[in-house]
Amino acid sequence: MSSQFWAANLLGMVVLFAPAFWLFLRTIAPVEEQLQERKLYLACGGGAIFGTIAEVLMLLGGFDLRSPTVGYASLMIVAPALVMLVLWLGLRLRTFRDARYAGYYAAGFGLFFGAAHEFWKLLVLEARLGGTLPFPGGLFDAWFGLAATVLLGGMALWLMPALQRDSGVRTAARLALLYLALGFLRISAIERPEPVIDAATALAFAAGAAALYQQGAARLPA
Repeated sequence: MSSQFWAANLLGMVVLFAPAFWLFLRTIAPVEEQLQERKLYLACGGGAIFGTIAEVLMLLGGFDLRSPTVGYASLMIVAPALVMLVLWLGLRLRTFRDARYAGYYAAGFGLFFGAAHEFWKLLVLEARLGGTLPFPGGLFDAWFGLAATVLLGGMALWLMPALQRDSGVRTAARLALLYLALGFLRISAIERPEPVIDAATALAFAAGAAALYQQGAARLPA
């Protein structure tokens, strides 16, 4: 008997985890031989676990639901703070922070954190819609999920050096504000389901995420 969540599972693997893994391999390629295999597994696996924890906290708090009085204000305001807190706690683990190539491990942690976080969003969305993802709306949600995965990978790249300099809180706060601004674009697409707004917000969100990741990767030591 097939699972009623096959669409979210398929989209999650193809659109979230596969690109995250590919981008991680591209990022670590210059120093792959110098990285410890055990820490690579821990970074990717730990990121997936912490990303799941972040989404569970969102669900338990009901922050992802639309309120009849304030709309998605809770999602827009609480999500950046909560996600950055969990990401910050995960990257503070000495396993990664004290490593020679900490930034590369942080990339894997952040990418898989984002992939797991967005994967659970797709599963929950499909469950709330009676086991069926809308088309093409499901692909649109997956696109935002992929952009958010890259965004969280980029945030991890910026946050790790800050943690090593003991300025992680300040950097995390700035990244949370960026997350809030881009999250506003995502919520605008939900609140105003018009083709022009959907396309503009999706492209702007993806561009911001890609720029943050590219700049963070460019700062990695060779």
